[in-house]
Amino acid sequence: MAYMVLKRLVILLGLIVLLLVGGVVYKILPMTGDPGDPSVITSFSECANAGYPIMESYPRQCRTPGGKTFIEEIETKNDKSNLIRVSNPKPNQEITSPLIITGEARGTWYFEASFPIVLVDWDGLIIAEGHAEAQSEWMTEEFVPFKATVTFKAPTYKNYGTLILQKDNPSGLPEHDDAIEIPVLFRDTPKEPVEEIVETGRERGGCMVTGCSGQVCADGDVITTCEYKAEYACYENAVCERQADDQCGWTLTAAVGRCLQELSSP
Repeated sequence: MAYMVLKRLVILLGLIVLLLVGGVVYKILPMTGDPGDPSVITSFSECANAGYPIMESYPRQCRTPGGKTFIEEIETKNDKSNLIRVSNPKPNQEITSPLIITGEARGTWYFEASFPIVLVDWDGLIIAEGHAEAQSEWMTEEFVPFKATVTFKAPTYKNYGTLILQKDNPSGLPEHDDAIEIPVLFRDTPKEPVEEIVETGRERGGCMVTGCSGQVCADGDVITTCEYKAEYACYENAVCERQADDQCGWTLTAAVGRCLQELSSP
């Protein structure tokens, strides 16, 4: 008799455990869902990984079939400061030709006392190339000062680009590649007439300023996190308009560059 009671009790407890586990699974599964389902996408990276269209504006934007747009968060900090440090130019600094580049890099960044430098325009087109030369003994793991001078012709369209300082990699093996990218502004790129800016305002071509802090340029309302960053205020001097790919994005001005540079200065 006692055995039968114990057996029934064990069966009853087993059923209760199964019901509890089933309830937990039922609650969890709808929360995880298919990562490609637009209804569960909450960030730019998730949108991009799902294969949805990416607008090559600045910052990049990804749009789901349902019309939600997510903005890529731009990392402004230099996370390679333990390998290379650039003293000139600073991020978002206005530059002219010839451009003198100075800083310091660990000896492992060089090969035969130099490493390559590339300057590209907004579209990634190379407009200048050169080499930075070590200013002292480079065969060390310590920081070694460098200097380089490059000449270039300022682009006639879009006043921003990127200075790329590449680690010299004589082996050619991709696992040894490394580089640091510094956004720059071209001072000699023709500016848009002031009267046009006054006449049309900072929203043009059907584009609109949106986002929690007005940091996004898009052709409709977008969803962003409401985390405020000081650099968002700099975009008050930027123009929200159609870019070369016919997508909405920011056209940076010298005022924006100066503002961002001041924020990045220690």
